[in-house]
Amino acid sequence: MPPTVDEVADLRDTSMLRAAAAAYSTLTAWTPRTLRVIGPTRDGKSLELVISDRTMRAGMIRFAGNILLLSAVISILTATLIYFSLQRLLIRPMRRLAQAMVRYSEDPEDKSRIIEPSGRSDEIGIAEDKLAAMQSHLTESLAQKRHLADLGLAVSKVNHDLRNLLASAQLFSDRIAALPDPAVQRFAPKLIATLGRAIDYCQTTLTYGRAREREPQRRLVDLARICHEVADVLGLEQHATIVFDNRIEANFEVDADPDQLFRALLNLCRNAVQAMDGEGDPAVVRRLFIEARREGSVVVIRVCDTGPGVSAKARQHLFQAFQGGVRPGGAGLGLAITAEIVRAHGGAIALLDQSAPGAVFEISLPDRPIAFDLAARARVG
Repeated sequence: MPPTVDEVADLRDTSMLRAAAAAYSTLTAWTPRTLRVIGPTRDGKSLELVISDRTMRAGMIRFAGNILLLSAVISILTATLIYFSLQRLLIRPMRRLAQAMVRYSEDPEDKSRIIEPSGRSDEIGIAEDKLAAMQSHLTESLAQKRHLADLGLAVSKVNHDLRNLLASAQLFSDRIAALPDPAVQRFAPKLIATLGRAIDYCQTTLTYGRAREREPQRRLVDLARICHEVADVLGLEQHATIVFDNRIEANFEVDADPDQLFRALLNLCRNAVQAMDGEGDPAVVRRLFIEARREGSVVVIRVCDTGPGVSAKARQHLFQAFQGGVRPGGAGLGLAITAEIVRAHGGAIALLDQSAPGAVFEISLPDRPIAFDLAARARVG
């Protein structure tokens, strides 16, 4: 007996949509089916077949698998080409721009960090050209501003030291005017030396553009004598309200530049004197003393006073020029100059925290120009 026909496919009357629907029906048929296929009529005759759909379905599955594999290969090739094209044309140039901006932001004054345009004519090339021009202009502007800032800092530092020296000269002049003639021979050399220092600072104003201290000319110096000179310049020996105590033992030697060490101690002591002079209550104790000790290869110098101390706001930028002023109206240059001198000696300066009133500045100077961390470890050892 012939099998039961499940579906009739009449090729004499069919359309593309109907053929597509029949093909999809055969592809999704999970159980075998019997098809009756009626061929087109030729010369009044037609052919009819009764066949199973499994062979046709297997061919359709192989064809679909080949199409799927070909589509995957084409998609992978297309995605790969698009990826490398985007990397070359867009991602890498944008990454280069970003890296150039980050690298330039780390040190805008370094001309070697300015981006070099690739010469492209598209939007990225235009961005590179504009970025290079902007960075060049910014670097030049920063260089000019830095030069002006260095010059301004130099003039301020010279003016600061010159003001101290002229004040000292005025103090000596007042003493000379108040003493008999024989004492003139005693104070005249100091007055001449102080004025000579002031003249030297004026002559070096134009060559002081880098606003940096000269390299220390280190010698073995008597620290007690230098502290005595500082007290003499500030008039602390005969001061009406401030008691000065030089607690440094005689012949205490320090390996340092005598002139720079004098300036550093002078700035610290002058700040202390000015802070204590601002207090009008006569019952307040005003005392300034300097002490020193040796710890291994490091000399530790402390300048202590019983003044009002340093405010929390001033501590934030204590040793920065124009920002670390400890008194109203001060420029904050004295501590900045002192810190620069101490660092040039390979040492360190710090404001110590203490429960007692006043301020204590500690200077640590190594005996030789060695790394300070090594000397600090020598102190501990």
